[in-house]
Amino acid sequence: MSQQRENSEIYNRGGAWKGADLTGAGLEGACLYRAYLAGAILDSANLRGSDLQGANLRKASLYEADLKGADLSGSNLGTSDLRRACLEDTRLSRANLNRANLLGARLAGACLDHADLASAILPDGTRYEEGVCIERYTDKNHPDFDATLALIHELGKDTDNLPTPATEAEAYRKSPWKQFVEQTYGSLADNPIELHEYEDPLE
Repeated sequence: MSQQRENSEIYNRGGAWKGADLTGAGLEGACLYRAYLAGAILDSANLRGSDLQGANLRKASLYEADLKGADLSGSNLGTSDLRRACLEDTRLSRANLNRANLLGARLAGACLDHADLASAILPDGTRYEEGVCIERYTDKNHPDFDATLALIHELGKDTDNLPTPATEAEAYRKSPWKQFVEQTYGSLADNPIELHEYEDPLE
């Protein structure tokens, strides 16, 4: 089957991929160009080197997914769960990572040129804001890279206790992460950012 035909078949499935449970799927090197995977569950999936350019992964769960070397240029990862995901050497240029949860994610060598990280939770638990130095997470030669990586590793031990987008606010209030989150970027206990909902104009 030609690559062009593969692309066409995946793209034409449209909503059939929405919310699909692909937990632990072996998709290394898969051609998923412009695939519609909004809300899909890809926890622990192997997506190394896969082509996900322009894919819709909005609200997708990619907890501990392996995306090393994958191409996610121009993809929609808004409000996605990327906790503990491997994004090393991943291409994320022009990707929408608005309000994505990257807690504990590994970003060494990742390309985030022109990516939208507005309100995203960064690997060390802080929230992205203009002026944040992304190179401390991506560039191994950055003077703060090793210290940042050590902090991410330490925090990553308890990331299972951080609420996912589907968690109710009451569960968040009881989370051991509550104090850390409030100290980092203010009180969100009653209305945590990862629980916000909004309409997707593409859906």
